[in-house]
Amino acid sequence: MAKITFIQRLWYEYPGVEFISAVLKKHGHKVRVIIEDLPKRIIRQIGNDGIAAFSVTTGMHHWGIEVAMAIKKELRLPTVFGGPHPTYFPEFINEDGVDIICIGEGEYPMLDLANAIDNNYDLFHIKNMWVKKNGIVHKNPLRPLIDGLDAIPFPDRSIYYQAYPVLRNSTHKIFLASRGCPFECTFCFNGKLKNLYSGLGRYVRFRSSANVVEEIRQVRKYYPFKTVFFNDDIFILNNKWLNEFLPLYQREVGLPFYASARADTLCEDTVKLLKDAGCKCLSFAIESGNERIRNKILNKKITNEQILYAASLLKRYGIKFATYNMVGIPGETIENIFETVDINIKIGTDYPRCSFLTPYPGTKIAEYANRIGCLESGSDSL
Repeated sequence: MAKITFIQRLWYEYPGVEFISAVLKKHGHKVRVIIEDLPKRIIRQIGNDGIAAFSVTTGMHHWGIEVAMAIKKELRLPTVFGGPHPTYFPEFINEDGVDIICIGEGEYPMLDLANAIDNNYDLFHIKNMWVKKNGIVHKNPLRPLIDGLDAIPFPDRSIYYQAYPVLRNSTHKIFLASRGCPFECTFCFNGKLKNLYSGLGRYVRFRSSANVVEEIRQVRKYYPFKTVFFNDDIFILNNKWLNEFLPLYQREVGLPFYASARADTLCEDTVKLLKDAGCKCLSFAIESGNERIRNKILNKKITNEQILYAASLLKRYGIKFATYNMVGIPGETIENIFETVDINIKIGTDYPRCSFLTPYPGTKIAEYANRIGCLESGSDSL
């Protein structure tokens, strides 16, 4: 039996960690999670055996390195990093404190790693894993994407709920019905991930309706809650799946829910189904009120007309909606920012959300920003 401790600093359930934990526990391994910021406090909790595991985004990886180096200094445990940052920047393996990185989907690579450690096998041939030993990095190819998502055990929420009652007692719970997004916005790494997995299976996949509903029923049985949040990249995407899922959800669950869409995926039939099934709020992205910026610079491929139509449908059926907006887009003017304000006013957004664009290294928007002189020289790098 291998022991894996996931370490994070955000008070939030990581669905990826929960899926990995479910697979590991099914095969007899021990998994726990520590939510903590300071390395010295983490070291006091982690123990002196097992694997220290991190799921990190770009930016968060600096904290992960700091903690990993402290762990290796005090406890000499092996460390493994997964999540977006190692996936998109595998050279991260060269950082001090990083022994192993997992690229892409982590359930079965982590299982192979735990089995190898448990049986004292070498770790150098596990697909999706890069392993560093004595300064030499062993780089392994990706395995195919998991096609039948129903075969994965339901996420193991107990690793959070047993240790952190504040998460267990939340009145809403998060669920994922799908994996993958078919669109390629320039500020997102989705296009890069699709290219990474090219030829390795279907990129956008949905769990069966019955599988999702059964998970919700089981979670509700053990951890009562009042509201469902579907945290998919885009929940309103596959109409065939949606037409089957929503009536089943209405009959078997019947709780109010929140979900995401794109303005161009909404039609009257879909909005009516959403309303009947209990949708209380739908979110979609505007990003910029300027159509040229939205489509030419951000590659959203959504018109103002589609946004206005989607909003009017949601208003008609009494579904509140949230919009995602951003400022600080390369080439944007003050006048353009007020266009974003104006379109939110025009459609009567219930919950307008706004953030500053982050030109993450390696994204097309970062390349564009660098090209037109919006970034300091060399900023499109780690």
